[in-house]
Amino acid sequence: MPVCHDCQTNAEEAKGRWVILGEKEDGFEWVFMCIQCVRDWRKRGLEREGYSILNVKEILDKEYPL
Repeated sequence: MPVCHDCQTNAEEAKGRWVILGEKEDGFEWVFMCIQCVRDWRKRGLEREGYSILNVKEILDKEYPL
């Protein structure tokens, strides 16, 4: 079971996402994030873009259902 990069909890691979953080000389830097941390990350981005709390919840539930 992979460990979430952010919260350090074990999560089944189906309950998370592999995310590219950046590029290294020998390829990409991949990390695993549990679905809750992915939602938290996406939520912060949507809030920065000016979405309302209600719209943020709708988007998150559509893109990353729990």
